[in-house]
Amino acid sequence: ISVVPRMADEADPENVLAVKNVSPFVFPWILIVSLGIGIPTGAWATNTLASDTPISESAIRLIAKPRDTVVDRQARHQPTVPDHYKEIPFVEKAPKPTLTPAQRQQGYLLFQRPIVEPVYTNTHPREHERLERLTAFATPGEYEPLTFSVYPVRDLKNFRVRVSDLAGPAGVIPKSEISIRLLTYWNIGFPRYTSRETFRRLPELLERITVHSSPAGQCQRWWLRLHIPRDARPGIYRGTATAWDDRSEQAMAIPIAVRVLGFRLKRDPARHYSAYYHVRNPVSFRDKDNAFIRKSTGNEYRAMVEYGLDMLPTFFLRSDSRNEKIEVVHAEELDRMLAAGLRGPLPLAGGNAIASIYQATTPGGKRGAHWKINKMPPPEFYQRITAMFKDLETTRRARGWPEMVCCPLDEVDPASRDFGTSVYNAVRDAGIRTYITKNPLAADADLYRSGIDIWCSQPYSMPYDKIMAQNRYEYWSYPNHNAGEIKDRRVMCLGGRMTYGFGFWRSGYTTLIPWHWSWTPGSDPFDYLRGSRSGCGQRIDADGTVIPAVYWECFREGRDDTRYLFTLQQALFERTGATDPGCRHAIASAQGVLQETWNAIHVQQKYLAAGIWPSSEFNARRWRIAMAIAGLLKHPKIRDGIAPSVLVEKTDTQTSSEEADLLEKASRRRMLDTEDLMGDPHAWHNETKEGHVAQLPSPKGRGKPGLRWTIAVDHQLNGEGGGRYPIGWPRLRHAFADGQLDLSRYDYLEFMIRIDSNRDEVADDSTKLGLAIGSHRQPGHLYETQRDLGDRQRVWIPVRFSIPEIMAAAAVGAEPWKNLSYMQLFIAERDYRHGDQLTFDIGSIRLLRFKAPLISRIELPRFVLLPKSTLPLTFELAGAGTVRPGSHQIRARLVDQQGNVGAQCSHDLADGRIVVLDTSRLTPGKYTLKAEIRTATGKRISSEKAVVDCLSGPLLTDGQDPKTND
Repeated sequence: ISVVPRMADEADPENVLAVKNVSPFVFPWILIVSLGIGIPTGAWATNTLASDTPISESAIRLIAKPRDTVVDRQARHQPTVPDHYKEIPFVEKAPKPTLTPAQRQQGYLLFQRPIVEPVYTNTHPREHERLERLTAFATPGEYEPLTFSVYPVRDLKNFRVRVSDLAGPAGVIPKSEISIRLLTYWNIGFPRYTSRETFRRLPELLERITVHSSPAGQCQRWWLRLHIPRDARPGIYRGTATAWDDRSEQAMAIPIAVRVLGFRLKRDPARHYSAYYHVRNPVSFRDKDNAFIRKSTGNEYRAMVEYGLDMLPTFFLRSDSRNEKIEVVHAEELDRMLAAGLRGPLPLAGGNAIASIYQATTPGGKRGAHWKINKMPPPEFYQRITAMFKDLETTRRARGWPEMVCCPLDEVDPASRDFGTSVYNAVRDAGIRTYITKNPLAADADLYRSGIDIWCSQPYSMPYDKIMAQNRYEYWSYPNHNAGEIKDRRVMCLGGRMTYGFGFWRSGYTTLIPWHWSWTPGSDPFDYLRGSRSGCGQRIDADGTVIPAVYWECFREGRDDTRYLFTLQQALFERTGATDPGCRHAIASAQGVLQETWNAIHVQQKYLAAGIWPSSEFNARRWRIAMAIAGLLKHPKIRDGIAPSVLVEKTDTQTSSEEADLLEKASRRRMLDTEDLMGDPHAWHNETKEGHVAQLPSPKGRGKPGLRWTIAVDHQLNGEGGGRYPIGWPRLRHAFADGQLDLSRYDYLEFMIRIDSNRDEVADDSTKLGLAIGSHRQPGHLYETQRDLGDRQRVWIPVRFSIPEIMAAAAVGAEPWKNLSYMQLFIAERDYRHGDQLTFDIGSIRLLRFKAPLISRIELPRFVLLPKSTLPLTFELAGAGTVRPGSHQIRARLVDQQGNVGAQCSHDLADGRIVVLDTSRLTPGKYTLKAEIRTATGKRISSEKAVVDCLSGPLLTDGQDPKTND
């Protein structure tokens, strides 16, 4: 093998190696033996990246360190941690990786995981995550991330990443279109934005850094954001990312391969993205001159458009000094936003203006949180609101602003319903459409219906079919749970992509407007611990550029998922009715892709981190959609017009409960132990005046008495007895003695519940019930959640909680769960109307424990893009406490449609919950995964099947792209 370094110069600092006269079948073996960098040889056994690509261009290789003339730019200095804060560190369960001799000599290992999966400072990369190459596919005009991470076993000094141009037969994508950023870690209140005593060091900002030093064991994650020029021609483009630090003897040359598709993405004109926003943020721009502010805000407006915001962000209203006119704060910025590409309508937050009018017209009136007022205003108050908003509408028309939609009051408490409904009617009487930040299923929602046009709720609470069955209201969502309210990075990134993409498409909602584009509640925008809350969103750098928050990158990927979906639907719409056999076949294929995608979405009101596709499946599904688009665009369209937001033939699909299926199976096989928590029904005490508990005659089939808990919802009576909470939390509580209950020993907590009420058939569509758990070893609630039990009335239903899942959600380790102090059921009266009578019959409360390990869930992508060297199979167990080293083995096989085994593996069940299949020899086609657990004696005790469709990926597919079109 002859290795010849090319000469480096300032124009091309990558300094790659040329490899001469080496057989492509020999090179991988030479590379691994001589350099030891751990590239799986199986990756090249049957598949290459493309027929014309030498293998030497497809593997990471060591090269001479290039000369670097880029100016050093370090990560910004971070604030200290206040003394009263306690860290809740991320607990890494994976073992430390084994490095090859070459990696040990280099001092680090390169690895890669999907962008929606976090990399923490103490992350341990798994074997299947070792980096082989950087690949992507995208359309002209699209932004696409390429990321990799560095796991160091020594201190890294001035680690840097540089990229080359991407070139191919179709042309060149210059390296100026690739932004290189480092994902930096920050001390942030955890687990929620309200956490003011506990924090975690989290990946947060994508800083524009050219060199970065970090200690041994602290990971770095580098983020290459590729922008495909709008005039890029379809084809494969190749280049190199080069990484090294001062102490490296050589640099790593990482191959990059990107397929540019032959069409541009379209946007659904009926779906919109906006955000809450503080125009001219007073914290970010404190002590800055006007020139800097204009430069920075201009950068922000352009960034909003790049991230997919197509609707203007929120503006705030205020009343003038005489309370005669309502003004739009910083209205001068509207023209600049419109020029940047943002469009109407213009969402207005009217609370400050309404508060001023209230004070001016209501002597002695005081306003508390969520508009709890001590005195109702006079009729003049509402008359003035209508007159002032009519004047504002006149101003809007005169200035040519887009249509305004106003939220006059934010999240009005049910106790202020009379005040709130009157304010909304007064604004709507002015001829301005209104939106309300209230769940349309809330107890007091009916009272607002005449005065609003748009329901804006945090969850996707209204089902798709009910939205489509009416045309009176529009439905928006502010998914704060993904945008900073919950600080779990999988909730924000994985759940965020689903919320903004496939979940949005599946929901029937028309606009996403999260809190917040850039929330800075303290005096320092970069101090996440000293403000009133732990902030979120983008930040402004010292030079006025935008520092992105990493989860907004995931939001944009979700938005692009919807663009791929709509582009497919538009292409399908334009060709529906074609008679050409080839086109009809493409139409049928596209319809099948859409229907399967629709059916595969596990619909949730809030997409957090559970019940979502495996991370790698998102891009595989996107590729499948892209190929369906390409198939349709080969044929001419036969009609014009705009496709509907959903072009799926059957929309009333439902998903089954894996949890229920598992418990039923285990019970049938007598593999389930139970422990009664009901015991003496008198041990469960009603805690507030609104409720009453009585003994329930033995439910059929139980043989023991149950409980009947009745609640009279009263928005005037303070059931707590202290005067502060007229709308409170009736609850049913069981106290446990110190050392009495170790919940960590069980798999499920189950309540058998029957609901009855005096509500009408609309109101009883939703019945929310909460669960709170406390520990002798930790103050406050150890865990708290609410479940919507839906509309099932007067029938017994099981309400189950997976104990491993709630332990993981609490993120406090196992110890507090070993000594519970109490368990309680509760309702929030704000979820119900005054006067509602609720009856909860509780037939049993029990803990469930499996006698043997059963596969409760397999996380395997339904679609896989080839070539792929390895395929990780993640599984979850019920009954994990019965597993010991050597007691059980898990086996997994991929079997093709002819019965041939394409890949298989097995390992001791005690060695973790991931098995890795060698998929290097797989060819495109459908496979059945067969997974089973066997005892040491060979007895099979659990088995599951799943279908996997292996697709020809972007770098195996040639000649499939139609001509670029708009």
